[in-house]
Amino acid sequence: MDMEPGQNIIDLATERRRRGPRFDGEMMQILEVSRDLICLCRAGAITAINGAGARMLGGKTTEELIGRRMAEFLIPEYGPVLDLFLAGMASEDRPVPTRIQRLDGLTRDVELQVHRAREIAADATVVTCRDITKEGKLAGSAQDSDSRFHLLVDNSMNLVCHVVGGVIRYVNQSGLKMLGAAEPEAVLGRRLEEIFHPDYADLLKGEMIETAIAEDASVPLRLHRLDGSNFDAIVKIAKLPSRTGLELMVEARDITAHNRAVMALRRANETLEMRVVSRTRELAEQRAKAEEMRQIADAARRFTERLTDTLPSPVWFRDARGNIQSTNRAFRDLFGPGDGAAVLPDEDAISDVELMAGTIERTSFEAAILLPGGGRLDGLFLKTAFCDEEGRPVGTIGIMTDISDRKVMERELRRLATTDPLTGAHNRRNILSLTTNEMERCLRYGHEMSVLMLDVDFFKMINDRHGHATGDEALKALVAVCKDSLRDIDAIGRMGGEEFAIMLPETGLSGALEVAERLRANIAALRLKLADGDTMGITASIGLTTCRPVDVAVDILLNRADQALYRAKESGRNRVEAG
Repeated sequence: MDMEPGQNIIDLATERRRRGPRFDGEMMQILEVSRDLICLCRAGAITAINGAGARMLGGKTTEELIGRRMAEFLIPEYGPVLDLFLAGMASEDRPVPTRIQRLDGLTRDVELQVHRAREIAADATVVTCRDITKEGKLAGSAQDSDSRFHLLVDNSMNLVCHVVGGVIRYVNQSGLKMLGAAEPEAVLGRRLEEIFHPDYADLLKGEMIETAIAEDASVPLRLHRLDGSNFDAIVKIAKLPSRTGLELMVEARDITAHNRAVMALRRANETLEMRVVSRTRELAEQRAKAEEMRQIADAARRFTERLTDTLPSPVWFRDARGNIQSTNRAFRDLFGPGDGAAVLPDEDAISDVELMAGTIERTSFEAAILLPGGGRLDGLFLKTAFCDEEGRPVGTIGIMTDISDRKVMERELRRLATTDPLTGAHNRRNILSLTTNEMERCLRYGHEMSVLMLDVDFFKMINDRHGHATGDEALKALVAVCKDSLRDIDAIGRMGGEEFAIMLPETGLSGALEVAERLRANIAALRLKLADGDTMGITASIGLTTCRPVDVAVDILLNRADQALYRAKESGRNRVEAG
């Protein structure tokens, strides 16, 4: 008589109930030490759970899980048959592998077991659950490793076969191709000696094969294809650990083509020896001529070296690979031992590329270099290509002239041309040029900039009362205070007399007001020592403005700042006005 599935589950549960474990209400406190999930359920809902179980289900506390149905944590695939699944679990003697879904959505592989607990209540069950996620990952990793190993063996260029009890049980794809087999079945099941030339049959039997294994060496043998042909191979036989009998791994590499090449090389060598004998006299004559040319070349080289050593400027030669092959005494004295390549400027290597490419024949440039012993040198570098007899560049020649003194003079002339000699600020022409360039950049890219016009209050009175020397000291002190209060990108220039212009890139109205007020306060705090030992303070009035889209010329910007300065003067001096 057939039984309904539900009836079968009930009968199994009854039998399990008869011989299974018994639980009471205090058991949960004892099981708190377990690392596995253990929970008590009533009518499918969790009424008690240990700490390990709460963590496994993603709960922070056990109270967070009380009242939830255990079925909620089974993965959605069990949804349609949850009750039947749990009822079936109660009838199983062994844990059932399944998967649960935690509160945070993560899934874990587990072994789950359900125990009836009628001694607590008719609808009570105890659920135990062990996390096997890590074991599953290790098993998967081992399977992947095994698959990779088989893939490596199958793709080996050599024949690899597995032999158990003298019978071939596995052969890789290269082995099938080497033996002329279309399918593995054509080789599997054959005796090992069948794939070797009959002359080597005794080697693969009894003590002979044990000796070959013990020597652990690769030996040249002949193998036998399925079509009856033979080929040469290097063979190595290794014994595998086994409890069932002799188990071997045989690896063979086809050396037929190698042997043919060796024979061809031997014949070629014999022919070559005869040709060498016939050419010995000719080579001796050429060697004598080469020696004569070498001596001439050595003499020319020594002359060139002595000639270049007399030059006061450093000279060097680079080959086609960029290595410095020759230098004169001035080069070695300046740069010390070594080839000096690390000291030469980047332009030297760049010019070598152009010279070696043939795009130019000679070039010159100026560059600064740092000397190995410290110090800086400005040099004028002259470079030319060195060509062979056919006009192809094979290297470069360089010579450097020290122009440090000239550069010092140029920098001093440039400083004098752009700097106010009294205060060290930019002169009028340079500050106007800097302001014009910054204004054009500001208008082009939509950036902010501001301009300040600063004038020393009662400066004529200072000159009249204390003398022009004191007035000059006041202007120098004012510029020093301003530079200390400004950024590196800001610029201050003397427009004339006691009037100065200050340019503030990337600065809007609020920022300019803050800078101007800081300058005014710092100037007012300045104290100058007079000749009689007394001190004197100075103040300044400041007018400022920001660049606007309608400002088509720097004069418009400066005039607006000048008008703001005038208002500051009229309003009592020592103050800031914006325009």
